[in-house]
Amino acid sequence: MGSLGERIRKLRKEKKMTLVDVAGDAMSKGMLSLIENSRSNPSMESLQHIASQLGVNVQLLLAEESSEEMKQKLVEIEEARQNLNNAGSLKEYNQKAEWIKNELNVILKEELPKTYETGRFYEIAGITYLNDEKHEQAINYLTKAIEYYQSLSLNHEIYKVQLRMVLNTFITHDYQSALKELMSYKNQYRSRELVSDPLVQIESDHLEALLLYSVGRYKEGTEKLDEIIAFSKRKNIYYLMDDIYRLASFNALMNGDDEKRRYTLMKSRQFADFTERADRIVSSIFLEIHYENEYLKNHDKALQMIKDIKNDKMFGSMEDSGYVNLERARAYIGLGDSDKAYEELKGFEFPIFAHHPFDISMLATADAYMALCLIEKGDPETAMIHADQAKARVAGLPETPYHHFIQETWEKTKANLDNRS
Repeated sequence: MGSLGERIRKLRKEKKMTLVDVAGDAMSKGMLSLIENSRSNPSMESLQHIASQLGVNVQLLLAEESSEEMKQKLVEIEEARQNLNNAGSLKEYNQKAEWIKNELNVILKEELPKTYETGRFYEIAGITYLNDEKHEQAINYLTKAIEYYQSLSLNHEIYKVQLRMVLNTFITHDYQSALKELMSYKNQYRSRELVSDPLVQIESDHLEALLLYSVGRYKEGTEKLDEIIAFSKRKNIYYLMDDIYRLASFNALMNGDDEKRRYTLMKSRQFADFTERADRIVSSIFLEIHYENEYLKNHDKALQMIKDIKNDKMFGSMEDSGYVNLERARAYIGLGDSDKAYEELKGFEFPIFAHHPFDISMLATADAYMALCLIEKGDPETAMIHADQAKARVAGLPETPYHHFIQETWEKTKANLDNRS
């Protein structure tokens, strides 16, 4: 049936349409020409636009068509994945995630056609197991997704799956290897595609900035974030901007650049509110709480902000996370109430989704605060255990202000223990 480009050109000519007619406002005439001559492959979004302009189902362009049942099932699973982000509790999140896994397990046992839907099913399965940190299963499914996308010449989709594979390495905390993988996949993508898909480019650059910060290359990470923001404004595309501005804000916070911190956090909150995703809104709020608590020492205000979240209908059903316990404890320590801080820290659990060195270093201060509480309680031996744990968590991670606090606490705890010996 010829290549994807040949099928598009054949249909266009059959319908007596020009390149301009099919390109419309969504792409340039030159880009469409590259696609027709197999010098570039469209993203799924671009392919859907081309199919719409030609008045055909996108599956016709992909040569093999999924059943209506498969298409509908993919829509259901995609919607379920969106709903995960607004789960009101961990229990609700796990229930929804389990439904997705069960549905995928049934589908992927069948003999499936070489279609976009099949590739996407495998991709979602890979992402699901990646979230569960089941690395081998995640890689197996993601590799299968790439095979299907390769058979359809969907290079943009292939690269997006490869970005998920980089994330799989990232969550094992092998940041150097993850960055190396990303640059390798990025070079492969550029060799296959003359023009990057804008959404794919933003996702790739965001991951690159994240990894540059992870390995302590802060200047390059900041430059990359600035590039993404400028590119997004130029293209009038605001994909992932709440995450991008939040990362920029946290970096500015650690560097003491209050003007940039305020601006980027404001932008992060605006984009989070626009998406109406509870998880992203809460992340932006907690960054502000952390700043009030740790940097401005407005401990009463931080406690009130946490209370306000718990009273909000949108967030009230969410369980206390490690972030909540830590910020409350941090506030109580600042207010001189080590007993209340101790009770909060007893309920602290290290969040399972914390993988970036910024998060790990900040959360590691929980053990340092516990050490201070135990010194107050006259238990230097147990305090030393927690001080050692805090120090071990940040060992080998890029330097942050949290390292200094953890080291100072460790030295204070060691001196207290030595004096008691």
